[in-house]
Amino acid sequence: MQIEKQLQDLVSKAKTALDARLSSILLYGSAARNEFDSGHSDLNILILTNDLHPATLKAAAPLLIWWVEQRNPQPLLFTLDEFRRSCDAFPIEISDIKASHRILLGESPLEGLSVDRAHHRAQLEHEIRSKLLRLRQKAMPVLGDNKALLRLMEDSVTTFLLFIRHALLLKQLEAPAARRSLVEAAHRAGLVDPLPFAQLIDLREGKLSPKSVDSVQLFEDYLKQIQSLVASVDAL
Repeated sequence: MQIEKQLQDLVSKAKTALDARLSSILLYGSAARNEFDSGHSDLNILILTNDLHPATLKAAAPLLIWWVEQRNPQPLLFTLDEFRRSCDAFPIEISDIKASHRILLGESPLEGLSVDRAHHRAQLEHEIRSKLLRLRQKAMPVLGDNKALLRLMEDSVTTFLLFIRHALLLKQLEAPAARRSLVEAAHRAGLVDPLPFAQLIDLREGKLSPKSVDSVQLFEDYLKQIQSLVASVDAL
């Protein structure tokens, strides 16, 4: 109920702030797939306008500040024309929005949009490698801290699950919405061993006690599967 209230307030404030300049508002990601986890998930929002002149940005600023103050990520803000021309620049994001979205206001901007497979594959490899490098960097100072290392992996796993989803899509395979079904599908496709991801999902959902987990061993197993995912995407 709280989520619905936030979304209703967002739409109301956006209509007041932007009026005729507002084209569409979309919710996308886990909340649109009914997988929202209040402890970890975000309310991801796409706002499309007719223009983004300085006057429009000024009008939108209080809305965006308010939304971030509600502990939500900054919305993606595009003009409708920019968004429809960005399939080659943001293939992962646009593919993800196409796959899981809910229109909160206006018409769908997604009709007729298609993502080039080569652009999709190249961005996916770049993103996985970048996030893997960042994960290693963040892990080094906390390798001796069981709680901090587990938290780091828990915070990162949804990003890598997103990458798994897109690897399956690139292989033209079904990418289930449910997280555990997703990693099992990836296992069947030869992308990853599901165990490290399943453990991290259980930790996030409170189904596994952190005290029962060897964080360094889990981190080693987790890195190995991410490296396997990179190699699979590189070979596509």
